[in-house]
Amino acid sequence: MHRSILLSAVLFAFVAASTFGPLPVRASDDLHAAEGAKPGSYEDWCAEHKVAESQCTRCDKSLIPVFKATGDWCELHGLPKSQDLKCNPDLKIVRPPKQGA
Repeated sequence: MHRSILLSAVLFAFVAASTFGPLPVRASDDLHAAEGAKPGSYEDWCAEHKVAESQCTRCDKSLIPVFKATGDWCELHGLPKSQDLKCNPDLKIVRPPKQGA
């Protein structure tokens, strides 16, 4: 009986995690922009994926429909075309400079 309850709980957790996916990462770590960073600023940067945090579809899956709706989506790589270095090897994604620098 206890085994089936435990199995059910683990299965539920797995289904919930795969259905809803990970939460957007907005931590105060060195890889991601802090909550409230101004979009397009130096602070708005995902060092993990080398794009603006406010446009990082790998950190925030809720952005994907926006890119798809504008035709800026590569189905093959699961990235916005404007960030897809595999399809566009000459693409340059540059972090904005610090204000006053």
